[in-house]
Amino acid sequence: MAANAEHERFLTLFQRMVDHTDAWIAKTPADKLDWVPIQTDAMRFGDRVSRVTIKGLIAHIVVGEDHWAHALPDIADGAVMPIPQYSALQDEFAKGDFQEIAHRTQKQIAAAFAGLSQSQLDKHVVWAGRRWTVMGFLWGAYAHRAFHIGNIDIYLRQAGVVAPEFFEFNPPQMA
Repeated sequence: MAANAEHERFLTLFQRMVDHTDAWIAKTPADKLDWVPIQTDAMRFGDRVSRVTIKGLIAHIVVGEDHWAHALPDIADGAVMPIPQYSALQDEFAKGDFQEIAHRTQKQIAAAFAGLSQSQLDKHVVWAGRRWTVMGFLWGAYAHRAFHIGNIDIYLRQAGVVAPEFFEFNPPQMA
C-alpha cells in the first residue's frame, strides 16, 4: 500500500517500467544478450561496468535495485547508502534462467518499494555525494532504470530488432 500520493505515482510508473523491462528482455534474441555492438574505451558505465551488454545492463539494473530494496527499509536517517557489491544475485543471473530471474526479482523489488512507510520515505540518505529523501532516492532509481532501458533500446535497434514502444500503454479494462 502506498504511503502517499507521490509514492503511489512512483509505484505506478515504476511498475510500468518493470513491465517494459520484461518486454525488452522478451524481445531480445538469445544470441544478442551478450552481444556488444561497439567496444571502445567510451563504452563503459563508471568504474564497475566495462563490457556493456544487454544482459549486463539488465543485471546491473536489477541487482542495484535489489540492493537498494533491501537497504532502504532499515537504513539510518542521514546514512550513506552503500554501493552495491558483488552478490549472489549476480551469480544467479550469470548461471540461471535470465528472464525468470529478472522477472521474479523485479516483482520482489516492486513489493519492497511499495512496502516503505511514510516515516521510511521521509528519512534521508546520502548517495553519490548528494543528500536525498528516500522518496527522492526512489525517483533516482527510476531515472537510473530509464537511462539504461534507453541504452538497451539502442542496442536492440543496432541488432535490427524492433524494440517495444515505450509510450504505448494499454491498461487492463476494469469490469
